[in-house]
Amino acid sequence: MDEEMWTSTYARLPAETHPHIAATAHLLADRMNLSACPVVLDTLLDRAETRLVSVRDGGNGRAA
Repeated sequence: MDEEMWTSTYARLPAETHPHIAATAHLLADRMNLSACPVVLDTLLDRAETRLVSVRDGGNGRAA
């Protein structure tokens, strides 16, 4: 997630329904740019794609 998404969307969530996000949105915007989540998600999606291609091509469905 980029900082703009945190400030434009998540920081505007109502404190009544999202108290923790509302209280820390300014901190989260700074930290999420340093998060490993995007890298991990890309890795997960790459592995899933590899397995799907392998299964489609008649392999055993295991990534190399």
